[in-house]
Amino acid sequence: MIRTGIKKLDDILGGGIRNGLITDIFGAGGTGKTQLVLQIVAESLAEGGKIFYIDTTGDFRPERLVELLAARNLEQSYLDRITVARPTNTREQMDAVSEIYSSNFSLVVIDNITDLFSFEYSKEEQILEKTTQFAKHMRELTRAAMTKKIPIITVNMVRKIDQAEKENMDSVISIFTHVKIKLSKKDSTYEGVVTSNSSKRQFSYKIVKEGLVEAT
Repeated sequence: MIRTGIKKLDDILGGGIRNGLITDIFGAGGTGKTQLVLQIVAESLAEGGKIFYIDTTGDFRPERLVELLAARNLEQSYLDRITVARPTNTREQMDAVSEIYSSNFSLVVIDNITDLFSFEYSKEEQILEKTTQFAKHMRELTRAAMTKKIPIITVNMVRKIDQAEKENMDSVISIFTHVKIKLSKKDSTYEGVVTSNSSKRQFSYKIVKEGLVEAT
């Protein structure tokens, strides 16, 4: 189990990010999704963890992680325990899952889980193929999490449909994810909603130099 760095969120999750499960973190841009993931990575590194970070968008910033490590009195050398993959198409993204079985990773992150699928299968007539391939990918991730008994975190975006926010490819990803954390911004405040076992609980947070922290 890995702490998130937000006490209220950890309490809701029963202590933190759990082994053997997929945790889905999603929300609109600017809500702190990647920030939260990076501080979970920092918490894992602090406990001796080894990370596999699958970066599908090219947005992984080690310099931000260095700041988060420094805030926890950890040295930059901790970055040596992170393996970063940079797939440029869905086949490379799906093939990267095989590395989970051949290594002793303690945490896997995929940021962003649907981006390449949405880009590669953008035409109306490709919806069925996109759904089929993405479901296959999520099934393999679920099997990897359970087999290796490690947590896997997926990061996803939302899109607006009839003025309502809906997670991208929600109909598929919700089948395979065990815990969902939606981040959102309302006026000057940030709110998170955790959905697990059909129950929903909320927490408030703010984004500071040290990462995401509980808002009082």
